Amino acid sequence: MLGGVQIPHDQGLVGHSDADVLLHAVTDALLGAAALGDIGELFPDTDPANKDRDSADMLCLALAKVTEAGFRLVNVDSIVFAERPKLSAYKTAIRERMAELLGISVDRVGFKAKTGERVGPVGRQEAMMAEAVVLIEKIRDEG
Repeated sequence: MLGGVQIPHDQGLVGHSDADVLLHAVTDALLGAAALGDIGELFPDTDPANKDRDSADMLCLALAKVTEAGFRLVNVDSIVFAERPKLSAYKTAIRERMAELLGISVDRVGFKAKTGERVGPVGRQEAMMAEAVVLIEKIRDEG
């Protein structure tokens, strides 16, 4: 799973949840932008309820917390670093799925894919990484 989309590949990511590295990065970016902690605090890997958990569910719960705190998501931009699989063919599907999960239009979802150029853990296909940044705005004060 990557960005909530099933990507066919001969290898998979390993994690306590479904290991969707992209949705985890977006979840962390949302929580961090609103100063609400991080994904590990909200969904600790010590809690059996989070074993094999759907990352889309975690993202939606984090977004609900951000909304409850009085914020609105404006846009998101993300990058996945992976040597393989090649992600060009999946960019539109990933953007559309993230937009659906986040409740924003697809034109406010950026997604890029980069390789490791055969260097480091990403380039040697030992790891996949993702980074995300979100813009949120305060729509009401909870004080």
